[in-house]
Amino acid sequence: MEAGSAPLLDLAQDWRTLLFPHADNDQFADGYAQAVTFGLLMAKSLGLSLSGDLDAVAKKLGESNTLIGTALRLLTEQPETVLSASLNTMKRVLDVVDWAIISKGDPEAWLYFYERFLDVYDRRLRKLTGSYYTPPQVVQAMVRLCDEALKAPGRFAVHDGIASPQVHIADPATGSGTFLLALIRRIAEAIEADQGKGAVRAGIEAAAQRLYGFELQFGAFAVAQLRLLAEMLSLGAEGSPHLFVTDTLADPYEHEETGTGLSRQLSRSRIAANKVKTSQPITLVIGNPPYKEKAMGRGGWVEEGSAFRKAPLKDWQPPKEWKVGAHSKHLRNLYVYFWRWAAWKVFEQGSGGRDKEPPEPEKLSGLICYITVAGFLNGPGFQKMRHDLRRDCDEIWIIDCSPEGHQPEVATRIFEGVQQPICIVIASRSPANDAGVPARVRYRSLELGLREQKFDKLAELGLGGDGWRDGPTQWRAPFLPEFTGGWADLVPLEDILGDGGSGVMPGRTWIISPDRQSLEQRWAALIGEKDSARRAVKFHPHEGGDRTAAKGSKAFSGHHEALASIEYGLGNRASKDTDVAQKAATALRLTKPVAYGFRSFDRQWIIPDYRLINRPNPGLWEGYTEKHQVYLTALSRTAPRNGPAATVTAIIPDLDHYRGSFGGRVFPLWKDAAAHEANVSDAVIAALTLRHGSSPDPLDIFAYVAALLASPAYTERFRSDLVRPGLRLPITADKSLFDEAAALGRKVVWLHSFGERFADPANGRPSAPPRLPPERRPYVPEDGAIPADPAHMPDTIDYDPVQQRLKLGSGFIDNVQAAVWSYEVSGKQVLRQWFSYRKRNRERPQIGDKRPPSPLQAIQADRWLPEYTAELLNVLNILGLLVELEPEQADLLRSVVDGPLITPSMLA
Repeated sequence: MEAGSAPLLDLAQDWRTLLFPHADNDQFADGYAQAVTFGLLMAKSLGLSLSGDLDAVAKKLGESNTLIGTALRLLTEQPETVLSASLNTMKRVLDVVDWAIISKGDPEAWLYFYERFLDVYDRRLRKLTGSYYTPPQVVQAMVRLCDEALKAPGRFAVHDGIASPQVHIADPATGSGTFLLALIRRIAEAIEADQGKGAVRAGIEAAAQRLYGFELQFGAFAVAQLRLLAEMLSLGAEGSPHLFVTDTLADPYEHEETGTGLSRQLSRSRIAANKVKTSQPITLVIGNPPYKEKAMGRGGWVEEGSAFRKAPLKDWQPPKEWKVGAHSKHLRNLYVYFWRWAAWKVFEQGSGGRDKEPPEPEKLSGLICYITVAGFLNGPGFQKMRHDLRRDCDEIWIIDCSPEGHQPEVATRIFEGVQQPICIVIASRSPANDAGVPARVRYRSLELGLREQKFDKLAELGLGGDGWRDGPTQWRAPFLPEFTGGWADLVPLEDILGDGGSGVMPGRTWIISPDRQSLEQRWAALIGEKDSARRAVKFHPHEGGDRTAAKGSKAFSGHHEALASIEYGLGNRASKDTDVAQKAATALRLTKPVAYGFRSFDRQWIIPDYRLINRPNPGLWEGYTEKHQVYLTALSRTAPRNGPAATVTAIIPDLDHYRGSFGGRVFPLWKDAAAHEANVSDAVIAALTLRHGSSPDPLDIFAYVAALLASPAYTERFRSDLVRPGLRLPITADKSLFDEAAALGRKVVWLHSFGERFADPANGRPSAPPRLPPERRPYVPEDGAIPADPAHMPDTIDYDPVQQRLKLGSGFIDNVQAAVWSYEVSGKQVLRQWFSYRKRNRERPQIGDKRPPSPLQAIQADRWLPEYTAELLNVLNILGLLVELEPEQADLLRSVVDGPLITPSMLA
């Protein structure tokens, strides 16, 4: 800002104090510019000319919009030298705008205009604030369902629903006003239907006084006010709902007025909003709370509390004895803060609330209706949140809007820019609530389909009728369907094989490579760096604390020869002046790289040095044996989308081994490196022994699991049940069928482990990489050799279905089946993912703290290595054999499910 703009500088400081404590001058300038720009557009929409005295326009605008008008007046009061050029340009451009032509009579034109504006103007701002504006079709469905809930005789029995004088409604993240607009329209329709058109004006003016909106962004606030004013005028009514520029999450008990001019208007808006927060009973909180991960420090009073009141969020911290504290970090999300605020406002605060004395339970009734990300439905860190909502409510309805799971096709998403699963939740507390009885959870999922098809389905939904499934009644259980029918007869995977924890979390990507030579070169570059600051950058210490820094000098106690030589730690610290070499002068030799299960069917190399690995899961290394150990990996908190539901590896697996994201769990075959103690449930062994008449071989149990889970047939058959994450397995009580599955599973494990486990030459499983029969075997033709010179290193991979040819740059491999090319593991195409780590350009997503990766990452093979071709042929053969095995696995699964089962209740 230029000299002479003291009022703007003062306003910037007040802006930070009152609204945005983390904002810098650029962010203030951006927000203020949006306010002024939309103020000028608002003036044009009201038919005001911008060519004359702008101060007069600001005064006129201020008659109906104090904040926007005051913001504009502050600008007109600045010295001519400050912002006159920019202001005059804006006036000339916007004065020719004819809003009637632009809007073409579309009442939603302002919504889409602001949507497109924010998308083009600053996508980063949208992502930063977590602001995604809700499609009107979804809003209308949510409003209608809340109206239905209020009217239901068995719940609230409010005859007029949301149109009732006793119902007060708040939207805590108003955005461009879509929810409040939908409420006004539905109330107007209800009044007209019940009392006649002549009663609408008075009725809607009264109803508007029971509607409240809180919004932090000035641009969105301006759009919301304009839309709501226009709607009221179209109904022949005066006034508007109560709108406030305020931080919903800020301390509601702060009532000090500060500043002058716009600062005072902001202060007054905050005070008026706080009065609503603390004193006005709210029946319904409805809206689309912003979503922002890792939002610690952005939850205001809800997160931090104040001098005399504890932070409401603390109520949702799980007790230590629940042993899920490691997952409670996921509570630090903006949408969770807004959930906690709504629960406080509707179920706890106000007359009769739990923070009032004496309590008046009969007044503690109301609804929360949010469209929100779905992580809290099942995440372990949200157990206390689910417990308290079950206590405070009678019924909780869940509508899954993302049956496709995480990262679905854009055309299927309710919000195009949101990859996370989305759901609509209605949490209802009736006047008859009994806090000792957990709320009934009702769940349903929209059908797979395009966004428009989901809108149509939402328009048909009611809170009664078919399609709803009951959730579990346990206090902390997921808000997902209860296990019923055939799915309830299946045994959880972790009750068959012991959970070995998560895979290795390296933290540093430079310690992993598809070839050993690159790791040796990276290590040499690290220890050869003489400048301590550059050495620290290369080492890449973790921001916020480096777990490798806390490790002692003792090596992993495992049995792998590569680990035995580790004697000293690097002693690094998560600071800018980390001096790795100086602090480790006696321990600079490279720990020999070992094979590493990086991804499904992707074997790479890792430096197995505890000094470098952030979270190594020592138990995996301690139980590793090169000849016997084998691991099954699978998702836990999310469900597989397609392909095999689990995969197998014979080497230490990465955290994201299964699909490359979302982590997962590891299930070893053996508990110890000597392979003496199987990691198989004693209860399962006992049940199989009782039903089969003989004790099963633990290897056969592991193989049985692999035969059924490592198959696309499992994922497809149980797709609707997998909406609740967690794999369950049908255990056959038929010994012959079990033996058949075990035999097939041994082949599956042999294939997944590249021939290193469960080899049996007599049964066609040699101790060597598996191969298809010669006539179906992929091969490199004489003219298809993949170039080995740096200038022609392949950077693209593609497939020609006519020639059955896999193309890598200018080279190619023939006799590749189409099903092999398209083979996926939970939405990840195996060959594309495998190639992405070996092509010329290997840019990776930034990790953890979002910094660029270590410069050591750039050290890689500068040409296509012969070992890449050899390993790719291994993968192609294995996938081809697995594709051929799929029909047999599908038939087996069908026979097991249709036959007698050993159910969970039969496990002693």
